[in-house]
Amino acid sequence: MTRGIHEHKEAEAIVLARMAATRAELVSTSQLPDSGAGAKRTARHVAMDTGPVFLRTPNAALLAVVLVGLVIIGPRQVLVISFRAGLTAWITRTVRALAGG
Repeated sequence: MTRGIHEHKEAEAIVLARMAATRAELVSTSQLPDSGAGAKRTARHVAMDTGPVFLRTPNAALLAVVLVGLVIIGPRQVLVISFRAGLTAWITRTVRALAGG
């Protein structure tokens, strides 16, 4: 029984030593001067025209959710849920506008 505890402590010491070495390496690289960093530390410029058209739209997440919903719960339920959500939003916006808010 004590042998298992001893092996656990050895494994824990190895992991802690690796964590300390990784932390030291991270701290040393984060303190490099920006001028000597080179091309590896600069962010690449990503062109805006890369990727499919639907991923560049502002509603790409909404489109993805609708597509996943179509697959999981079916087109009829997606239409019912979308209609209900749109109607609720329209009613809320109308009441808020009439109330002067």
